[in-house]
Amino acid sequence: QASALDLRAIIHEEMQLNPTLEELPTDSVSIESSGVDLSEKDYEYGTHSKDFQAAASKKHDFLLDSLTSEVSLQDHLREQVGCFDLPDKLYQVVCFIIGSLNEKGFLELPMDEVVLQTGTSYKIVTQALKIVQQLDPVGVGCKNVEESLRIQLYHNHKANSLADRIISQCYPLLLRNRIADIAKTLSVSVESVQNAIRQDISILDPAPGRRFQSHPSQGVIPDVRIYKNGQGDWTVELNNQYIPQLQIGHLYKEMLGKNIKTEDRNYLRLKIRSGRFFIQAILQRQKTIEQIARTLLNKQIGFFEQGPNALKPLTLQVIAESMGVHETTVSRAIANKYVDTPFGVFSFKYFFTKGLNSVTGESISSSIIKKQVRKIIEGEDKKHPLSDQRIANMLTKNSVQIARRTITKYRELLGIPAASLRRQYD
Repeated sequence: QASALDLRAIIHEEMQLNPTLEELPTDSVSIESSGVDLSEKDYEYGTHSKDFQAAASKKHDFLLDSLTSEVSLQDHLREQVGCFDLPDKLYQVVCFIIGSLNEKGFLELPMDEVVLQTGTSYKIVTQALKIVQQLDPVGVGCKNVEESLRIQLYHNHKANSLADRIISQCYPLLLRNRIADIAKTLSVSVESVQNAIRQDISILDPAPGRRFQSHPSQGVIPDVRIYKNGQGDWTVELNNQYIPQLQIGHLYKEMLGKNIKTEDRNYLRLKIRSGRFFIQAILQRQKTIEQIARTLLNKQIGFFEQGPNALKPLTLQVIAESMGVHETTVSRAIANKYVDTPFGVFSFKYFFTKGLNSVTGESISSSIIKKQVRKIIEGEDKKHPLSDQRIANMLTKNSVQIARRTITKYRELLGIPAASLRRQYD
């Protein structure tokens, strides 16, 4: 189940626990198999073409060069506070509030709780909170989105503006995009409400702290490359660049033939067998991934020839039956794995989608249906957005049998709001 980089870490950890394991030179392409007789056999694995090796090397160098350590929201705020000349007690409360902010930059802890935990007065806590709310990014230190947006408007010199009134008096209506109701409540025109939302509110950040949210400094490493070679034949190549190649150290095998203590001999036998089993497990992992990739190429040849629009419905069970293994084996093997294709790098799971039937009986991938739904919504009249039922009817006319609830599900998965929230007013 481990990704290529995770497996690399696992191998290094195992090498520390098992002294009999040693890494082969980087130019070697063999891996030792297991065997109860402790005999030594080599298996070729992961042989790359020179072009693939060169391309992989460039990607590897770019990946390492582009990794940077990210600054957390708390570090960013504390650095600013360091420029203030604050009394010790006030500084401690400010740092406590900063450390209590959630990932969005909001303070969910009640003021009374802050007073209790810092052992100070309500006045000092209030003063400390105002200092935090003056820091960059603007809007941190608030108790919710509504308060954060109003503070951002204040810093944009929009206090008491129509945008401020919309948020302070009609926030629930704003969340539901009820433009006409907002205009009626505030006794202004629909056009002025739309302008305030477009020009003043839409530029605000509802989660000012999220931009500092920590992300793993780890790129996507394709485990397999599927491409056409110079002869026009489809080729499947494993990417073993990030996986250290192991063998059992000859020194430890030679020690078994010498006159050593029984307990030492038993220890070496145990570690050698454990090492061989570990090596064989890696070998089996690579062979399974390669076999899945070859089966995937066969089942989704339309995708590799024509692109994502030719993706067909495919289940884990179909691949498992073709390989003669259990479905859970395939599920584990494709977890956190990626394949490099002529159309980009895709997760293995991308190729496994359920399908819908057309009126002709042909099965259509759900991924293609989602693209059609997005395309229909992007081309709709924004003043009269299409309901899920109307979208379903349109697809049915295009020979796709689909229910309204399925459209609703796909729309939500695409992150597209309901028709009532997509409506734009004059």
